[in-house]
Amino acid sequence: MNKIFNRKNLVVLALCPALIAGGCATQQGNDQLMGAGGGAAGGAALGCLTGFLASGHAGGCARGAVVGAVVGAVVGWSAVKISQYQASQVRSAYDDQQMYGLTKSVDSTQVKIHKGTTSPNTVRAGESVKLFTDYSVMLPANMNATEVAETWTLKKDGKVLAELPQKSSQRSSGGWNADAMVPIPKDAKPGTYVVEHKVQAGSSYDTDESTFVVSK
Repeated sequence: MNKIFNRKNLVVLALCPALIAGGCATQQGNDQLMGAGGGAAGGAALGCLTGFLASGHAGGCARGAVVGAVVGAVVGWSAVKISQYQASQVRSAYDDQQMYGLTKSVDSTQVKIHKGTTSPNTVRAGESVKLFTDYSVMLPANMNATEVAETWTLKKDGKVLAELPQKSSQRSSGGWNADAMVPIPKDAKPGTYVVEHKVQAGSSYDTDESTFVVSK
């Protein structure tokens, strides 16, 4: 009876962090800022529960918690969203042709990223970084606009942490700049992070990379 009682209590304890993180946060933007800390805590709790139920002793709880925390941290990063976004045309088609030597006419839609950047270059966990993507759209003479998809992927040490929600809109020929503000989880590990910038229109796409550092 005591063993059954302990397991029931552990179920409640394991579920509490998940309920707190998922059900009790009511302030706008909490889901964006929860980050790795909330994910790791919930993952550790559920990992502990799984390990204990599988083994029937505290050692299984400890091993499960370690695995759960690692998995939960990744889940926390994947919950990060864009907090602010805007895009605007910054060059005409003629300006693009003069500035970058782009072909005056194309047979199919083409997109090209000139530069992907991140600002500031160094941030602390819990702050935000702004992602800038400067790119050109080249359209055939019989087209006025086309749908362009803009995406950003966050990586660290060769692993994908988050794929931010895609932004799509109609774009005319010329140069465009897309800005996205991204909150960094409060428990983000120090180190260098890589941002993959990507734009795509139909079968044409281009990518670029920028970096930022989370300081201690």
